[in-house]
Amino acid sequence: MYKFFKFSMPIGIAGIVLSLILFATNLYYEWVIPVFERSMEDGPAFSAIDHLTYYTPLIIASLFVAYIVSGQIYIKKHHEKVEEKVTEKVIEKNEKIQKELDAKAEFFKHKYYTNCPKCGAPREENKSECSFCGASLIIEGSKDNKS
Repeated sequence: MYKFFKFSMPIGIAGIVLSLILFATNLYYEWVIPVFERSMEDGPAFSAIDHLTYYTPLIIASLFVAYIVSGQIYIKKHHEKVEEKVTEKVIEKNEKIQKELDAKAEFFKHKYYTNCPKCGAPREENKSECSFCGASLIIEGSKDNKS
């Protein structure tokens, strides 16, 4: 549907200009009405067709106006949906990054043993628990209480 409305503005303007030129010069009327004059007699039916034929370019111009308006509304809504999806993805990514940063900040609030006090295994980088026995490597009372 987006492809249908993508160029609604230039197509619509060209259609309106062409319709107005046809109306102003009476070209459309001069081309079409002789066909009806040969095939029909005078009367109310011919009069209705005559008026309809005369105003057809204006009717077509109003349809192009409707096409432009509906196209611009659709495109605006389409862009809003795309922007909403992109915003959601950015928010999700930022939340993930924020969780990682919070975890790192929590990690750096403490001092750690270099070797496990329970089993003596060396502490792995960025680990707060022993990878062998699961004991806490946080030195008690080391939490910074900065306010």
